[in-house]
Amino acid sequence: MLDISVGILGFMVVLFLALIYVLNKIMYVPLMEFMKKRDKSIAEDMASVNSNDNEIHQLEEEANKNISEAKAKANEIKTSLVSKAKEEIAQVYEAKKAELDKEMESFLSELASKREELRKDLSANIGQYKSSLEAKLKNI
Repeated sequence: MLDISVGILGFMVVLFLALIYVLNKIMYVPLMEFMKKRDKSIAEDMASVNSNDNEIHQLEEEANKNISEAKAKANEIKTSLVSKAKEEIAQVYEAKKAELDKEMESFLSELASKREELRKDLSANIGQYKSSLEAKLKNI
């Protein structure tokens, strides 16, 4: 039936073991070295990513700090400019008020002098006005 030859069986076992040895040297060991290198490269890349991530966080913090400082400076400049503008407006207001007060005094003194003139004119022509008024009252 089945005829098994011990010599061929031994040869096949030796051939199988030789094949395993050769494949181990040619394929398995280099493949394992490649996988170890790849794992090492991945680990290095992850470390690099983590250090980059830390660097990014530091740069973000620095940027936020610079932004807050810039905002503070802008507010300080804005406040100083607003106070300067208020001071200038107050000065212009005071100057205009003084000018208008002088004009008002001039107008009031002119009005007082015209009033006095009118009073003198009325006093001088009171007789004429009186007679004119009496004439008009008689007509009524």
